[in-house]
Amino acid sequence: MAIQIITNGTVSIQTGKTLHVVGLSGGKDSTATLLLAIDKVGIDRVLPVFADTGNEHPQTYEYLKHLEAQLGISIMRVKPDFTEEFKRKRKFISEDRRTKRNKFGTKLRWSNKAKRRALLVLYPTGNPFLDLCMLNGQFPTNKTRFCTETLKRDLFVEMVDEIVQANKGNKVVVWQGVRRDESAKRADARKFSRVIRGFYNFRPLITWSVDDVFKCIADHGIQPNPLYASDLSRVGCAPCIYSNKPDLRVLFSGADGQDIIEKIEEWEFLVSSASKKGRAAFFQGRELAGTKKNTVSELVFWDRHKIGNIVKWVTKPGQFKAGDWDALEVAGSCQMALGLCE
Repeated sequence: MAIQIITNGTVSIQTGKTLHVVGLSGGKDSTATLLLAIDKVGIDRVLPVFADTGNEHPQTYEYLKHLEAQLGISIMRVKPDFTEEFKRKRKFISEDRRTKRNKFGTKLRWSNKAKRRALLVLYPTGNPFLDLCMLNGQFPTNKTRFCTETLKRDLFVEMVDEIVQANKGNKVVVWQGVRRDESAKRADARKFSRVIRGFYNFRPLITWSVDDVFKCIADHGIQPNPLYASDLSRVGCAPCIYSNKPDLRVLFSGADGQDIIEKIEEWEFLVSSASKKGRAAFFQGRELAGTKKNTVSELVFWDRHKIGNIVKWVTKPGQFKAGDWDALEVAGSCQMALGLCE
């Protein structure tokens, strides 16, 4: 995976000095961490790095510009480049001649129809989230959460490694906005840890509460990301695969709601086309819209989980009941009959 630097953050470090890298997401914890780093070591030794997934909320991008203007900093924006991965994927599909079947008896080889459909769309779009989903032939799920791993964690680790290699002779400290009360997995997180010689992780918020974080931001005269005032339970991807009904209701009803819906509609078409099965839904990993897998036919399940029907589910008050989908079944069957779900 190649790294593309969208905007250069610049920091001049003298030999023997320590470079402090802050992973910045636009959320409250990373913002507070950035403010602490600047206070502690000075703005000239801090490099904020934002890993752009391509699925961030528009207001988060604006908030990063706000931080740059308010703090007088330059944020390095990076994203992965999957050009080579697309070349390999296209070559594999076009040359696929496998004869074996999986444990369910399904042929492993791409059918000629699926090959033609996928090869029409399998080109890099420049959007990391969409490109990764097209390469995988599906959207992330709670079981295969490749978005966070590839677009955030792996990208940032590779970026930091390049920084370490380019600054040999200098120590590199990565500041992380991690708090122990966030989750059970982070309950035992250490405040300071050595990765390798000259490379360290520092987590200054480790014992902080949410109130401590917001107070820190306010004390610096900075406003937090405005999305925190929108009743969203999480600030990050828009939407996140873990979004719940209230979150989606806020997203879809906001000023950017229609743009987000249209974005997902386009992505579902492209990822479906790039999939061997020809079906993909953004929320396929969630038992949303009143439907569980294996309780209805596979085609009905996929149809109900397309973004158009998710919007209907979100905008209806309360929980869906079985009969609530009766009017939609006719439309769904009609679409499948026309071959639009292939």
